[in-house]
Amino acid sequence: MNNPQINNDDEIDLKELFFNIWHGKIFILFFSVLSIFFASMYLQDAQRKYLVEYKLKPVGDTQQKSSFSGLGSFASLAGIQLPSNSTTDFIIFKELISSVEVSKLIFENKALIQEIYAGEWNSSLNSFSEPLKSKTTTRISDLKKMLTGNNKVNYNPPNAKRLSDYISQNIKISENKKTGFLTITAKSPKPDMLLSLIIAISEASDKIMRQRYINFSKEPLSFYKEKLRTARSQEHREALAELISKEEQKLMLASVGKYFTAEPYIEPTISSHPITPNAKQILLLSLVFGAFTGCGLVLIRSAIVRSKK
Repeated sequence: MNNPQINNDDEIDLKELFFNIWHGKIFILFFSVLSIFFASMYLQDAQRKYLVEYKLKPVGDTQQKSSFSGLGSFASLAGIQLPSNSTTDFIIFKELISSVEVSKLIFENKALIQEIYAGEWNSSLNSFSEPLKSKTTTRISDLKKMLTGNNKVNYNPPNAKRLSDYISQNIKISENKKTGFLTITAKSPKPDMLLSLIIAISEASDKIMRQRYINFSKEPLSFYKEKLRTARSQEHREALAELISKEEQKLMLASVGKYFTAEPYIEPTISSHPITPNAKQILLLSLVFGAFTGCGLVLIRSAIVRSKK
């Protein structure tokens, strides 16, 4: 049997590889320094963003079940929907935060709206106007139009729908699966402004939930009191009395309480230092990228020189 011949050209000579890298160390060092320089230039102009956190919990005990058992038939006969428990209210509150309905209330705060859309506010006209576009932005817009075929969108001044989209894009809402509490977070170069917006949308959502309950509670309470007056069963009278007591307490909270659906359980916080960009990570990655680029070019050059021999 003939033994197959080993092609030595296919083997990697590690000694030669390291020799070539060492021989081109100045070249590799140059690319590493150059890469760090460009990363540093990026960090000089990069926008610093801070983390804003606002944590909310339901007002009252969300785990407490309403004493509605046995009363559903009474309500259904009268065509009245039983009031939802606080857990359902909290879920609705969460959905309201990014709704147009809440954004309409936020628009009453003119100073906050002007700060959010500062780039579009024209102080000389005392109104919002389309900001002037640079030549680069105009060319990019024309290129997009040519590639996609979409017509130019006319300028749309800030309104509730735009604010709702802004909230959805820039503010994140997460829920703790164990406690059900909400954490509202955002990253922004203007953390004070964004914190004011987060507090405003929370208060507006709570205000809407409060008013809805006040408008809703009058008819059910009248119905329960009427049923209490005519009920003969002692069990039904006790259950109705307990239900009326709870609903009147909730109505009092809606009328005079500072918070109705959700309240902060920890003071809102703003990070002491920017969370983006991560300077250490960017500089490290730039160093690695520069070193690998330099090594690659050194090995390619050595391969070309060896092939010519």
